[in-house]
This record gives sequence, C-alpha cells and structure tokens, in this order.
Amino acid sequence: MHTALPRLVTSALSAALAIALAGPAGALGAGTDPEFIATLELPSGDVEYPIELGKLHVFDEERAPFVVSVIDGCRVNDHLWVFGAGLSGMPVPMTILDLNSDQKARVVLPAYEPGNPIGSLVEPEALRVCGDEPTGGLPVLKGAARLTAADGRGDEYDDAIEIRSDGDDDAYRRVVRGGVSYPIISTGSPIVAIDDSPSFDELVLLAEGRTPRQIEGVAFRGAQGMLPSAAALEKAAKRLDRSRVRRAFETAKNMRVPQGIIDDLGLHGVDQVNHVSLDLETLGADAYLAQAGWIRERGGGLEPPLPVADRFSVETTGASGEAVSIPLVGPLVGSDEEGQLWEYRSDDVLVQVMDACALGGSFWMLAGAVTDEPLELTITDSVSGGSASYPLWTEGKDVSRLSDGASLTFCP
Repeated sequence: MHTALPRLVTSALSAALAIALAGPAGALGAGTDPEFIATLELPSGDVEYPIELGKLHVFDEERAPFVVSVIDGCRVNDHLWVFGAGLSGMPVPMTILDLNSDQKARVVLPAYEPGNPIGSLVEPEALRVCGDEPTGGLPVLKGAARLTAADGRGDEYDDAIEIRSDGDDDAYRRVVRGGVSYPIISTGSPIVAIDDSPSFDELVLLAEGRTPRQIEGVAFRGAQGMLPSAAALEKAAKRLDRSRVRRAFETAKNMRVPQGIIDDLGLHGVDQVNHVSLDLETLGADAYLAQAGWIRERGGGLEPPLPVADRFSVETTGASGEAVSIPLVGPLVGSDEEGQLWEYRSDDVLVQVMDACALGGSFWMLAGAVTDEPLELTITDSVSGGSASYPLWTEGKDVSRLSDGASLTFCP
C-alpha cells in the first residue's frame, strides 16, 4: 500500500470537476485532524486520502477524479452515510475507515462510460458510529487550546479541542481536549471543567477574554486528591466571576502562579499551572458561545450563521397525496461548501443537491428516507423553474435511498 497526499487535479476534466464541486477539496487545512480515511483500491495499488465529516472531497488518481463525502445522517437513522462518484473506466472499490471507532464501510464506485451519465452511490447504513450521544442542541465547536506553563517550564503547545452541548440548546456541558473529556460543572461564565482520572486531577477555568472572540483561562493539574469534594468545588466556583479568572490568567501569563485562586477553590498539591487560550474555528462560534452565556453580546446582537440561499424546494408526497416540505439546513453562509452544496433534512428524510454543472451539465442529488410507504421526491429549482421527481422507495431496506447525477439539468 502507498499513501498519497491530496493533490491538485491535473487533467482538464478533473480541473472542471474540482472547480465545480469545491476545488482540491481533499486538501486539509494545516493542523486539521482527519476523522476518516478513504482507501481507493486501484490497479496500481491502494491509495489513501484523509476525509472530514460533512465535506465534499475531490481527489485525483490515474487522471480520474473521485468525489467522496461522509454525511451526518444520525438524526435520520443513527448512521453516517457515504456518498461517492468517480470517472474511472472501471468499478473502483473504496473503503471508509472511521479513525475513532475503527469501523469500516466498503462500497464500489460505479464505472464511468464517456457520453453516459456519471454513476454515483449513496449508502445510508454504511457506518454506525453515531453512538448514544444526542444529536440536537448547540453545535459542536472545534478549535485549538494553547497551553503555556505558568513558571516557564516546558514549551508552549496546542491541543485539539471540542466544546459539546450534549443535547442542550442553551448550554455547553463538556470540553474534550487531548482526547480527555472534561465535564463542565458551571455552565455560564466562568466555565469550570474537571478531569478526575484515577492517576491525576485537572481543573480548567475559562472566561471571556479581551474581545468577544477570545476565551482565556487557567488549568491546574496535580496528583489525585488535588480537587476538593464536588460539593465544595461547586460552591467555591459560584463565587468566581469573569474578572477573577481573567486576573488569574494574566498572573499565569506573567510566569507567576495564581496562588490566590488556588486558595479560593481549596485545591491541594497543585503540581502544574498553565495559562490557556482557545482559538475556535467553527463558523458562528461567537454567537453560540453568547447563547450559552460564555461571552457577552456587545453592540448589535450576535446571530448564528444562516443556511445558504434556498435555491431549491424539496418535498415528499406519500400515498395520501399530502406534500411535506423538507427544510434547508445547510451548508451555512461562509462555509467551504457555500453555493456548491445544499442540504435538506427532517427527522426522517435527508437530501443533498450538489452543483456539478461544469462536469456534466447537471446537479447531482442524493436522498434517503426512513419510510414504510413509497414516497415521491420532488426537487424544484427557483432559478430555472424546472423540477424533477423520483420514486423514493427501496423495498426491504431500512432506509430507502437514491442518487442521481444526470436528471437535474438546471444549469445555465
């Protein structure tokens, strides 16, 4: 097996596909950790590409572009879905490996015959990796936590960080840093999160920094027994305010241990103190943090990002003749997929429409639905006024599914 880094598409046809769908979307930003590995089984050998959830990836091998996406279908059927298409002249097996669970899904991308529609596939039951975590609530915020020792020992380093709501619509309940989950015991501001693993204790205090987009604080670490009882810690934490955490951060940043806040919280045997700053990259993070009470709104109200303009209307019709509209949920304005991808989703239906006009003169579509009756899926384009309808029914499957790369001829 050899491993190929994502590369710029070289052929004219590949370049058209890359421009149409997302540029060289297989290329990950610096410092980004891939969540999945897609392995193409080509005649010349296996080739691996890193994949991120929810992004449309385009990569090129043997002068044939391939398009792959792992889609969050957890709300519909508690699975992650796999979408794929390619321009190879032969069927190409592809395996998706989830790096967190080690689960694998193997699909076969259909062969492409010049002059015929591009074949694509959608597998809504490919990866069961949603687990038991809630899928509602505030979105997961991702970024980096930068930690520097207060006494100057050791180098500054970054940890990948996630802030999760665990299903809450108005609070964040968990910080995940360096692979360790820290439950949040104070949900407003300042934030108090702890890790009481069998080998050591750690406490993290976070508060709004000098600007609304900055989150800063301190982290204390010591042997097990550093933390007081949960009740005592919560009581002490309630007496803290943003300014108290800010002062502790500035003290640690100036290479001094903030002994005052250690005494206030009743910590014992603190071995290491770090000042911490968070850099969150999730679109709309400041609005979601304001909603959860981590930071304050200043000036005009902060608004979460909105879905891209609703170019299409998507609805399903059952045997009763009643039409049900499927709402647009993304991508969001400012995201990588803006203007190239539209996602429509309800509790039992998920539809994506992708702009592939530069490749084959049409939009691509994938759909899946949990249904006990045949449905008619209708997609209407507000720009051209055209529409297309499909029977959405796969008998014997838990999720009825379809994908199409030819009939949505709404391109100019």
